[in-house]
This record gives sequence, structure tokens and C-alpha cells, in this order.
Amino acid sequence: MLLQNEISRKMAQSKDEIIREEIILQAQKLFKQFGLKKTTMDEIAAACGKAKSTLYHYFKNKEEVFDGVVQMEMVNLRKYVKNRVEEHKNMQDKIMTYVKVFHKEVINKANLYRIMIGNNITELKAQKHFVEMMKFEQSYIIRIMEDGYDSGEYVSVERKDIPWIAEIFLAAFYGVVMYNVETYGFYDEEKMTKTVELIVPRTFC
Repeated sequence: MLLQNEISRKMAQSKDEIIREEIILQAQKLFKQFGLKKTTMDEIAAACGKAKSTLYHYFKNKEEVFDGVVQMEMVNLRKYVKNRVEEHKNMQDKIMTYVKVFHKEVINKANLYRIMIGNNITELKAQKHFVEMMKFEQSYIIRIMEDGYDSGEYVSVERKDIPWIAEIFLAAFYGVVMYNVETYGFYDEEKMTKTVELIVPRTFC
């Protein structure tokens, strides 16, 4: 009896996860096209082919749905970036790959890009997601740098200085990306590549 109850519980949990993922996937398309402010729970429900009450069973409001979309996109982005970075062995190549791939993919993902520029998202929510994103990315850059330090590849700094160097480095490239987008209206991949190839070797030698 206990075993049967456990099986039923897991099956119900799996069904809930499937429905929740379906809602997030459909909402992702709507947020990408219209943004958070212009998308309604009614539209999300219609896209899923479900009653609005079903959505409220899994999410309190559309902001919580948006949180789910952002988390999903960030997980997928990080997996993709990590796989590209791990194709390389030395620290400089890893960091150059990280900067180019991460920023290009963020720009190409409308929901994540809106977080970076705070467009069509409440200031508080944009700030919350942006801070979370940057903290995670900083920790990833720190790991790459510390591996380079431990292997003897990166010896021009003290190990204790690596966290703040990673923070400044990320902030600098975020500024470069935003400057280019706001000035020219688009992400210039060629210019970004040249910038990375100029700055990274001089910073991490």
C-alpha cells in the first residue's frame, strides 16, 4: 500500500512538472514577442490551451511565470556556454570564448536581453535578475581564473585578488556590450571579437 502511494505521488509530481514546463515554454514565446508588461495570464492560458485557473494552480501571477522562464533560459544558456568553454584547455582561450559566446547568446535571447537593459520589465525585477545573473557569471569566471592560477598559467596577480578582478572584468565587458547596442542599435559581433582579442591577452597574462 505504501509503495503504491509512493508511485502515485511520483506520477502526480511528474504530471505537475510536465504541465509547469508546458506553461513556461508557451509563456517564453509570448514574453519574447510582447515582453512582460504586455503579456497577460489570459494569453498564456490560451497559448497553453488551459483554463486560467490551471495557471494559478502552478504560478501566483505572471511575474512568477516570467521568473520560471528566466530560470529556464539561464540554465540552458549556462549549459551551452560551459560546453563551448570546455572545448578549450588554456585559460585565455576559455575566457575569450566565454565572453564572446555568453554576450552573443544573451543578446539573442529577448527575455534575458530585457533583463540586462531593464526594458519592458519593472525596475526591481530587472535588478533582481541582473544581480543574480552577474553573481553566477562572476563565480564562473573566478573558477576559470583560479584553475589558471593553480596550473601556473596565470601568475601575474595574487590569488586573493581574483574575485575583484573577475567582477571588474565582467562589468567592463557589460559596459562595452551596452555601449555598442545603445549607440549603434545592434550587437556588433565582429567588433566584440576584436575587443576580446585585444583586452583578454593583456589582462590575463
